[in-house]
Amino acid sequence: MSHDTISPSSSSSSVKHLVIPGQILAVSSLSDPNGQDSFLRGHGTYVEKTETEDRLVASVLGIVQRVNKLVSVESVSDGVYVGQVGDLVVGRITSVTSQRWKVRLIPHARDAALPLSGVHLPGGVQRMRTAQDSRDMRSYLQEGDLVSAEVHKTQQDGSLLLHTRSVRYGKLENGCIVTVPPKLIPRRKNHFTTILNQQFQVLWGCNGVIWMQRAMPDLEATGGPELVELQERRRVEHASMPLSPEERRNLARLRNAIECLRLVFCRVTQEAVEQVYETSLALNLNVSQMLVPVNVIRLTEPSRKAEG
Repeated sequence: MSHDTISPSSSSSSVKHLVIPGQILAVSSLSDPNGQDSFLRGHGTYVEKTETEDRLVASVLGIVQRVNKLVSVESVSDGVYVGQVGDLVVGRITSVTSQRWKVRLIPHARDAALPLSGVHLPGGVQRMRTAQDSRDMRSYLQEGDLVSAEVHKTQQDGSLLLHTRSVRYGKLENGCIVTVPPKLIPRRKNHFTTILNQQFQVLWGCNGVIWMQRAMPDLEATGGPELVELQERRRVEHASMPLSPEERRNLARLRNAIECLRLVFCRVTQEAVEQVYETSLALNLNVSQMLVPVNVIRLTEPSRKAEG
């Protein structure tokens, strides 16, 4: 049987191939002793096994990307998030079971799983989880809580396993979220940044959910065995300390700067957001005026020109 597949030569950077879910991208024969037609499965794909061959199949609508034998599909759907190991994501707890939390990453998306073994216990204790830990899960995280996490593993069916083992991850309080199409969040080395002259910390969730809060000291550089306990104490202080009226106005301006970029479908980067924010101040616009259509066009003009 013959199959229409994407050959290595045809998937070069100069030629872009749009594929649909279920389309076969590559075939590896089980009888090939040298493995010359073998492939590595990337995101946006899955493997279909038969008696004579393995087939690499697209799981999303998107553009084929190939690096040597690694084949992946970059989704072109604005509302679809295809998780990759190492992604920073922001989601909301939807349910609590005996050994894991379910986390909603974006509206109408499949819930991800955050296992009890993948979170820090209070005080940073490293030990086996017990039945008592399972009973106390709602004291750590409960339905409705916002959390930041990292994608630990992608399952064969596309579902995700998360973890919050870094001191930077965990429950989010006393801040603001804004949601944009995941396609507008470019993957970068650091998705947790401090912006606007150290005023705010922003978590650029790869799933399109962005969290903004008042800046706290960067504790990862302090080191030491008391790091997790110190981070927990700082988070409690941050959550219990109300924002001042000026901080609220600045946070609302930051949120609307991101919204301006979303409305014109520009990539949401730290540089673009800061440019919109500063331009709104230079034009003496108040927070509500930023989202007036004519002002959105003015504020985002540099970003739109940069993207062509």
